[in-house]
Amino acid sequence: MRFIKSGVLMLSMLVITAAAAAEVKVEYKDYKKFTDMKPANEPRGSYEKRTMASFDKIFADLAKQLPEGFSWTVVVTDIDLAGDVNHMMTQTGQQIRVIKDIFIPRVNFSYTLLDQNKVVVAEEKDIKLKDMGFMNRISNVRADRPLEHERVMLERWFKETLMPVVASYQQNTTTKG
Repeated sequence: MRFIKSGVLMLSMLVITAAAAAEVKVEYKDYKKFTDMKPANEPRGSYEKRTMASFDKIFADLAKQLPEGFSWTVVVTDIDLAGDVNHMMTQTGQQIRVIKDIFIPRVNFSYTLLDQNKVVVAEEKDIKLKDMGFMNRISNVRADRPLEHERVMLERWFKETLMPVVASYQQNTTTKG
């Protein structure tokens, strides 16, 4: 019986979490010209699709923290992934992506965040995000997730930059209403 109650509680928490998420739309502008979205050992087209799907997931995970009814549009204009594809062959004959502190992750993007009434909450053009200390945060990184260095960089930006704006906006609209 206790197990069933715990399961129902967990399920209801998942439903609440899903309902509290904002809608997010991510667009990749001229992705063929991005600085570094090079595959190590797979066809370029499938690597690009998989990489953009991973970024879609990162932005969707961040959007879960936004208030219900908000919509967030992100336009990614450049990506430079952490590491660099090493053109020296490994013992197995495959190229590999080598992660070193000189190959920092970078993401350039613009965004618009709207509330449930389509009022602009926040908007910024031409953000050039980079993480020069990404190797120093290695203990916080989960190597089993794709693009983990880029994820950590975007999560830090989101928490430190966008969430305070959202909190301030909500506080101002609550006190006015």
